[in-house]
Amino acid sequence: MIEQTYKTIKMEQFQPIDSIYIDPTTDFGFKKLFGEEANKDLLMDFLNSFLPYYQQIATLAFQKPEQIPVHPEDRKAIFDILCESESGEKFIIEMQKAAMSHMMDRALFYTTFPIQSQGIKGTWNFNLTPVYFVGILDFDYDINELRWGKRKLLRIFNIQDEDGILMTDKLNFKILQLPFFTKKPEELTTHFEKWCYFLKNLESFELIPNILNEPIFMKALEASKVSNLSTNDYILYQISKSKKYDMDLVKEEAQRQGMEKGRIETLIKMVFTAHINGFSSQQIGDFTKIPLDRILAILECYDEKEDLETNVTNILKRDFIA
Repeated sequence: MIEQTYKTIKMEQFQPIDSIYIDPTTDFGFKKLFGEEANKDLLMDFLNSFLPYYQQIATLAFQKPEQIPVHPEDRKAIFDILCESESGEKFIIEMQKAAMSHMMDRALFYTTFPIQSQGIKGTWNFNLTPVYFVGILDFDYDINELRWGKRKLLRIFNIQDEDGILMTDKLNFKILQLPFFTKKPEELTTHFEKWCYFLKNLESFELIPNILNEPIFMKALEASKVSNLSTNDYILYQISKSKKYDMDLVKEEAQRQGMEKGRIETLIKMVFTAHINGFSSQQIGDFTKIPLDRILAILECYDEKEDLETNVTNILKRDFIA
């Protein structure tokens, strides 16, 4: 089937991959490392590294990642990895490569599928087994300090009241932000930190840090070697890498445009503020380094009946470039 799907793709169309190991933040790399039957012990070890002792996993069974809703017309969900422990706990593991609107709402929506799947026809007392959503983010999420307060590498959410009393332990969210992890090998002290370092730096490994010289990481390294990929898997990995590369370019452009817009907004605000305080156009040009014709064009748009913020907003709507 893979040959049929990609029969028009030739190996020479791709650039050679110069890294020894796969990028685990790609769709393919993440599922290759954690989503294959032969590597279940890697996934269990990773999850157990940050689960409390009373939630440790002894066994895991993979389930179909595509979840069909009760009604055919409703939206379905496709997870990166969905698995279940021997005692029935459900784990949704997602690698998120780029920020998206309402990400936590999406996580909540995804958890409704394994919750509803526990329903039993007939007499049932609604006793649920826990559902865990594990989000591994390749971007900074909690950058809004007013919203999130102190930033954290691993955020753990559950349902509590205003006094911190737990409503239920059946719904848990664990969000890991890889960019926030900056420790060096000599600073690693816990098994969880070792996994964070491994995931963040795997693709760039040439020499393996001594602190990762443990059987579980040696197996993970062997499973992640690009040279061990079949021809079909190599093609799939190349496609996955290309998608991530394109996404990185989009992120960079969005950041650049955001910074550019912020710079323009600041300059316009400076021009209006200086004008309100009686500075001449020439004086404003001298200290802002904006050409005089631009200064005059900005001031022509100034409406004395509006406040400063409204004036700035109105001129930005005109796509003015300072």
